[in-house]
This record gives sequence, structure tokens and C-alpha cells, in this order.
Amino acid sequence: MKTLVVVNPNASHGESGKDFETTIKGMIKEKLGDFDLHVTTGQRDAMSFVSDHGDYERIISVGGDGTLNEVVNGIMNSRSGAMLGMIAVGSGNDFARSIDLTRDYGKMVDIACGSKARHVDLFEVRYRAFSGEKAARFAVNVVGTGFDAAVTNRMNRSRFKTSGKMAYLLSFLIEFLTTRTYRLNYTIDSGEFSDRYYFLTMGNGNYFGGGMRIAPNAVVDDGLIDIIGVAKMAKIRLLYHFPKIYKGEHLKIDAVCHHVSERISVSSDRDVIIQMDGEVVGKLPMEISVHKKTLCILSA
Repeated sequence: MKTLVVVNPNASHGESGKDFETTIKGMIKEKLGDFDLHVTTGQRDAMSFVSDHGDYERIISVGGDGTLNEVVNGIMNSRSGAMLGMIAVGSGNDFARSIDLTRDYGKMVDIACGSKARHVDLFEVRYRAFSGEKAARFAVNVVGTGFDAAVTNRMNRSRFKTSGKMAYLLSFLIEFLTTRTYRLNYTIDSGEFSDRYYFLTMGNGNYFGGGMRIAPNAVVDDGLIDIIGVAKMAKIRLLYHFPKIYKGEHLKIDAVCHHVSERISVSSDRDVIIQMDGEVVGKLPMEISVHKKTLCILSA
């Protein structure tokens, strides 16, 4: 089986590149023998390379959620139907959590180099790029807008070399001091909704922000979008309830709404940024639809 390994050497503050050279590379070589290697040089490089090389049957992503997103979009753009292997070495690894992927390198390599696979959903997201042009991209794990995306934007620009969870918490606390709610309007299968929200998150997987169980009921192959909105409340109350997200207990709060739908469109009366799999990609308005069981992931 022709295999490509895509490595983001800067994931997890450079640990990805080091771990690949010292440990992971040899493990893959032992399992597969020869394979092709592409080391990314910046944003969108993985997506571009995989898009232009559609002759691989297996592509292994070595990095975090952002690298994974780019590799998946490359697979979809090339229409190769390649099986996806995951070596999660990023700072967040939230999609890996959602599919219960082990954090042990040896076991991840065994899975990525194996032949057992499962098919999971993808979100097709149509949105407005920062240039103002219409854009489209696939999301693997979550899409968010509002405070969620603002925190992600701050975290990605942060100079703090911390874990995904700690980086998110630090960015959350800084953003929390100045944040305000956003007027968001959204339409789903069951109707139209409008309110002032801190954020609105659409989950295929369960986790975001380095381990927060934002969509506890989400299932990656059920053909549905889990939609969680945190509506306006006093900031002190938001701070009090915030830890519940880590345990997935926030859906019981009266200011939190939860829906499931096969599609959603979201708009606002002002510019509001969106994040996709931990990367800020553009602004509202956006439309999301589900591609059911489209991505083939190598699994245990």
C-alpha cells in the first residue's frame, strides 16, 4: 500500500518534529518499510501537498488537530479516498480524544500502519474568508464562532509554551476580561433561533480546547451536528459554570442550548470570526452540512 507520512515539525511547540525523528519514524519504518515523507513548512502546506498528490492509498498525519484538518481537506480535494492514519502529537489532540485514540506512540503507529478502519462524518463548511470571498472547507472535529473562536485566535498567537489545556485556559482568562456576547441567528432542521450568545459550537467530536467536553453527546458517525450555544449570563455565573464543560455537565444549565441537526446556517449583524478544528479561518455567515461516513480512518 503506497503510504505518505505528513509531519508538522512545529506541532506541540516543536516536540512533534523531535519525536518523529527520534521515535516515530523508526517505528513506521519497521512496520511498513519504505514510505514517502512530507515535512510541512507552514499553514496550508499539508493541504496543498496532499491535494496535489492523489495517488496515495494511506496517509498518516503526524501533528495536531490543525495538521489533521489540512490532511483531511487534501484527501477530499484530491478525491483519492486514501485511508487516514493519525499520530497525535499536537498540543490539543481533541479529535483523537473523541475517537478514544491512545496517546502511546507505539500503539498509534500500530493502528496507523494497520488495516482495520472505520468511516466517520465530515462537516462541509461554507463561510466568508477574511478577504471577503466565499470559501469552503471540511471540518473533522468542531466548528465554533464567537467567544470560542476569539479564545482560539488568542491561543494560536500566544507565545506561552504550554499544553493545549493550559494554553486554552490562559487565553480564556485574558479574553474573558474583555469579551461580550454576540447576536447570533441560526437556522437548523427544527426551526430558526436568535439570541445573544457567548459562543456557538458545532461538534462532530466531543472535545475542544485541549480536553473540554463541549459536545458530550456527539457521535462521529451518526450523521448529525451537535449544536451547543452558551447564551448571555452574568460573567461571574459563566466563570462559575465553566469547569463543568470539562466533564460535559454544562448541558443542564438553563442558559445553555443543545440541538442536533443535519445542517445549520449561522449569521450575525456584525463581523464574527469562526474557528475550525482549532484554526481561525474566516467570518460569518456560514453554512454547515454533514457528509455522512465519508472519511476512512484507521482504527484499533
